[in-house]
Amino acid sequence: MRKPARFSIAVSMCVMLGIALPGFAQSYPDKPLRLFSGFPPGAPIDSLTRQIGAELTKSWGQPFIIENGPGANGIISADNCRKSANDAYSYCMFDRTIPLLPYLYAKLPFDVMRDFEPVSNMVYTALALTVHPSVGANNLKELIAAARARPGTLNYASLGPATTANLLMGWLKKQESLDMTHIVYKGPPDLFRALVAGESHITFLGVGGFLGFHKAGKLKIIGISGDKRSPLVAEVPSLAEQGLTSIDTRVWFGLFAPAGAPRDRTGRMHLELKRIFAIPAFSEKSLVAAGFEPIANSPEEFARDLVRDRASGAELIKISGARVE
Repeated sequence: MRKPARFSIAVSMCVMLGIALPGFAQSYPDKPLRLFSGFPPGAPIDSLTRQIGAELTKSWGQPFIIENGPGANGIISADNCRKSANDAYSYCMFDRTIPLLPYLYAKLPFDVMRDFEPVSNMVYTALALTVHPSVGANNLKELIAAARARPGTLNYASLGPATTANLLMGWLKKQESLDMTHIVYKGPPDLFRALVAGESHITFLGVGGFLGFHKAGKLKIIGISGDKRSPLVAEVPSLAEQGLTSIDTRVWFGLFAPAGAPRDRTGRMHLELKRIFAIPAFSEKSLVAAGFEPIANSPEEFARDLVRDRASGAELIKISGARVE
């Protein structure tokens, strides 16, 4: 009877120390994983998730299938994720607007805070306040002056009423009493074409998409979201440097799972994200060069972020006056 007892103690010690034993190795994952993404194929965050998926497949030996479901501000994709089995084989990719949806829509098919488990706030992305050269602005102060001098003639572009770009521009419009028109485009390619052609004048989207146009002089980046400059355009001051400190202009992209997913499995996903982000080549090429700031925080830390952002976002929506329904 002593030998089994000693064996049981040894197994327990190995489990506590995280040492794998033959026959006791964790089997997760033992089948393909899915990611529901409300972002279109080819978008910067879509490219990043596909590169993460390739690393996960290399490490875990299982396919990582991405199901893009753009449209309706990600609501359809999120609802499909909610309806999936909560076995940690299905995940969802959301951005900063997800905890704000209840303030924008009169009715949703899910409860954001109840129906999803936060896994990790993966990255922050730098947004670029970008203008067409015809606006004649080199910074935020000059943009506000140009809009005041030409009431009703300038417009700003976004990908939808519930997007961060529209919320932040709507907030600026209200705060500074500016008369500008909001134009919605179906996707980044349409928005970029309109902006370069001068049909649209201002937008606020990921910095990576504007670098080529900025360097060629076709568009001008005049501010970077948050309180840090982007290494991609280090000469452009942050919006905080330009005096915009009353709101958090950063945008995050985070990983979620359907509520009730096993914590040990989602915890493994979080640790694997941290490992991937720590790979120097991956960090430099897939994160920094694409305008992403790696975070990969824990589920507990991410849960606190959501509570904070929901409170600050509610105030942002109230001031901007944004509403979808």
